[in-house]
Amino acid sequence: MSPALALFILRILLAILLYAFIGGILYLLWLDVKRAGDIAQTRDRVRGQLLLIASDLPALPTGETFPLLPVTSIGRAPTNTIHLPDETASLEHCLISQRNGKWWLEDLGSRNGTRLNGLTVSIPTVISAGDVIELGRSQFKLKLE
Repeated sequence: MSPALALFILRILLAILLYAFIGGILYLLWLDVKRAGDIAQTRDRVRGQLLLIASDLPALPTGETFPLLPVTSIGRAPTNTIHLPDETASLEHCLISQRNGKWWLEDLGSRNGTRLNGLTVSIPTVISAGDVIELGRSQFKLKLE
């Protein structure tokens, strides 16, 4: 075998290795983008709802539903997940979050308090389907999927 042929074969092998390396990197990037998309879809999926069962507020009709996300904030501030136009609700009144497969209700130091099935919530409390959450002049029923 001549040295020119050996160099040509070596160049071909190096080119194949380079293209295989680049192809492997592109494949890993594609897997990562696909996994990130799956995680985003799972995160944005509605996991439950709060059904408004009673309210003295004209802006909120009874029967309206609000989707629950893994972390749902409720209050008077427009930055909350669920915005309540209620002067008796605090700016950031309470938080509903999903942890370890359970839903938790936490009062965020509101003035008028948060009630769960008629009892005042003072510490983070596990909630389940059918529970009634009262804050301000509104009552919500928890519906889980």
